[in-house]
Amino acid sequence: MNNKKFEILDLIELHLVEQNIIRKANDINKIKKDPKLQKMESEFDQLNREFEELDKEFSHLEQERKKLEDTIALNNEKIKTNEEKLFSGTITSSKELVNYQEEVKQLKQQNDELENKELEVMFLIDGAKPKLNKSSERKEKISEEIKVINDEFGAKVKEIEEAISLLKDRRNSILPKIPKDILEQYNSLRNRKYGIALAVMRGNFCNVCGLEVPASQAEGMKEKEKIYRCPMCARMLVIYREGIEELQAEINEI
Repeated sequence: MNNKKFEILDLIELHLVEQNIIRKANDINKIKKDPKLQKMESEFDQLNREFEELDKEFSHLEQERKKLEDTIALNNEKIKTNEEKLFSGTITSSKELVNYQEEVKQLKQQNDELENKELEVMFLIDGAKPKLNKSSERKEKISEEIKVINDEFGAKVKEIEEAISLLKDRRNSILPKIPKDILEQYNSLRNRKYGIALAVMRGNFCNVCGLEVPASQAEGMKEKEKIYRCPMCARMLVIYREGIEELQAEINEI
């Protein structure tokens, strides 16, 4: 492969930096898709649906109780008004007197029935309220736990994003050092080879595909400042040199 004069270590550094960026981006995705968080969010959704159903039932019972209470109060007002008329001495007609007495009787009977219904509804409310409170407490507890995890994950994501930003700055400082034709080949291979364009041969083995380069071909791959092609995976291939591990460790510290 024909290449301009440049430091092969720069290309290796570019490769290591970009691989680290990919790893850190994957770390962010793993954090966002954390199974524990997803399970808790699913549980929260279920609890929220249960709470809404209980709250709806409770609200309906309260509305029914209030309606009964208002009707009883209205009837009591009518009873009071009628009784005042009955004892006012202003009624002269026996028919009118009977009508008022009958209306009072019916209103009192109606109130008896309404009060019984109100007691039934209040009994149901007393049974529904603890369930509603318990559901609310469970929902609030899960919500607080999710918030704690999200805050923790948010801090981690922010830290990783800051590291990615530093790595991108480092990548931008390396790019001008790479000849255009080599960079074009490198980027083309990255697109076709699952994001990994460069491999290092050590002991006749490609460190990406893990396969051994045939001895007959490896024999002709001795120059450390030259870029070869792995005959097995077709990636750009360079010869191992001292300093790669140190460079990797340095980049991993970012």
